[in-house]
Amino acid sequence: MRITGPSSAVLLAALAFVASAAKAPETPISVLSDLSGALSNNNIAVALTAFDSKMPGYGTIEQNLEAITAQDDVTSAIDVVTDEESAGVHKLDLDWLLQLTARADTNQADRRRVRVQVEMRQIKGKWKITALEPVSIFNPLRVK
Repeated sequence: MRITGPSSAVLLAALAFVASAAKAPETPISVLSDLSGALSNNNIAVALTAFDSKMPGYGTIEQNLEAITAQDDVTSAIDVVTDEESAGVHKLDLDWLLQLTARADTNQADRRRVRVQVEMRQIKGKWKITALEPVSIFNPLRVK
């Protein structure tokens, strides 16, 4: 299953309409979809809501996402390879495509396609990423 960030006004309008209708229950997949869309729209506040602030590496993820969304245009797409659930914990294997294009120099870009392992569980009724490896997928683009 491919999850991509919104890329057109029509899609955004459709998403707004769907959001205004009865909202479907949140799932790990919907949280990943929201995360991917937030990254593609450089919306750090929404992107960070996908993560448990108490998870290992959260500070690094927060700093790197802030840097990425401040300096780059981001395109994000996530394919869920596997989703194994046990005792309320989802362990997902993701094929994540993240493209960063520097706003200061559009000739400078980095296209990352990485297999990412994610663990998700409900915290206070919301699905949160509680583990992510490798965290380096969110390393900022090195400006030359």
